[in-house]
Amino acid sequence: MMGTKRRLTTVGSGAALTLLLLAAGCSGAKKPDKLTQELLARPKEELFEKGKALIEKKKYDQGRKYLTFVFETYPNDPLGRDALLMVADSFFKQGGSSGYTEARFRYRDYLNRYPGASRRDYARYQFALTYDKEMERPDRDQTPTREAIEQYQALIREYPTSGFAGAARERVRVLLDILAEHEFSVGYFYMRKGAATAALARFTDLEQRYPEYGARDKLYFYAARVLEKLGRRQEAERYYARLTTEFPDSEYARKVRGPRAEKPASAAAAAAPSPKSEVQTPK
Repeated sequence: MMGTKRRLTTVGSGAALTLLLLAAGCSGAKKPDKLTQELLARPKEELFEKGKALIEKKKYDQGRKYLTFVFETYPNDPLGRDALLMVADSFFKQGGSSGYTEARFRYRDYLNRYPGASRRDYARYQFALTYDKEMERPDRDQTPTREAIEQYQALIREYPTSGFAGAARERVRVLLDILAEHEFSVGYFYMRKGAATAALARFTDLEQRYPEYGARDKLYFYAARVLEKLGRRQEAERYYARLTTEFPDSEYARKVRGPRAEKPASAAAAAAPSPKSEVQTPK
């Protein structure tokens, strides 16, 4: 009992409360369980290594008990910081929505607690990855994609020379293209529904916001098609010209060079839906 009290002076407040409860239990009839006795008896280095070994064997729940104890007991020790990061990594490796959520919580905790830690760039990168891993396909909600981009960009700003910054830049490029494809899918949906004005708004917005979009040939082609439906032939021809000039080998350029169904401007205008009947562009 006295040995336990002496040890309490060296630990963090959260773990101290736990140990006080354990110590109080020592004076009662109930004996601490085997894990508690081990945590109290062994040095932090051994506990850390045992937790690490269990994590490597994918015994995540068991390993986290040792690592969490090390972190909560020695939060300002380098070993405690590493233990917290390892717990976060273990949840990330488990994956799934719950795993990424738990990992995200712990990476954020690490970033908030240790502003000067040497592994903050890694923690920031992993934090972004938890959103990246939950990204949906382009025609679904893109909230995780936007969150991932924001966190990757934060890493690039804070640690521009880090090795993780290079990987973050590449992921930003890929994810921006996915957001652009999402915008295209919405515009294409409107086009198929006959909402030409709403479709054109999406296509032109995409062109301005995502200049590096990897499927600009497709964008030019369908923007021109929509303009034709609206009776704006001259503007449509400009898009066709850009398509054949910038992407001469594209399948869409081949469609333009081949026979193209053309409607008189008046017919195209007549076919355009009334603004009142069009689907409204979501905000």
